[in-house]
Amino acid sequence: MTATLIRREESVRWVPFAHVDKYDDDQVQWMADRHGILRPSGNDFMLHRVKPAEVAEDEGNLLTTVGLNRLTNLLIGGGAQALTNTSLRLGTGNGAGSAAVGDTDLGAAAGSANRWFQIMDATFPQQSNGVLTAKASWATGDGNYAWNEWGMDVGTPTVTSSATVNALFFNHKTSAALGTKVSGVWALTVTVTIA
Repeated sequence: MTATLIRREESVRWVPFAHVDKYDDDQVQWMADRHGILRPSGNDFMLHRVKPAEVAEDEGNLLTTVGLNRLTNLLIGGGAQALTNTSLRLGTGNGAGSAAVGDTDLGAAAGSANRWFQIMDATFPQQSNGVLTAKASWATGDGNYAWNEWGMDVGTPTVTSSATVNALFFNHKTSAALGTKVSGVWALTVTVTIA
């Protein structure tokens, strides 16, 4: 009788997905006139059952080296800042090129008008059964450029929205082609499935 060797490999998959709900100026004005909400978020539009004027989606995103270090540090209770509503932001920019594991920032020039990190909408991020969901909404005057890249950054609470990256650039996607924002409200929802 011959013994059969069975080789079993286990791995973890990082599966990110970006979804942008785009609300135009008329929808933003309707929220102000009808509900008195002057700076609506994606959550406000959903609550009032307003469908986006347009939707864009993109798959894939690279976990950076410092992002991986943060994940593994949190696994062993190493005391690092977790990804919370007051520490996590989503960033977009018009940068080009290829994402790399060593990235520490968006590709769009630091301090330029072509990048923006936005704080989380209320109740985000969320986690359920190995899926992390982060969501942020860019108001009419924010993020008006080509959304060619996106990523998450983590700071020490409490973070604010700005064009400057926080201490830890968690992940990065380039060549996203999510569209060019010129006004209105865009709500970016990112899911990362770890399976």
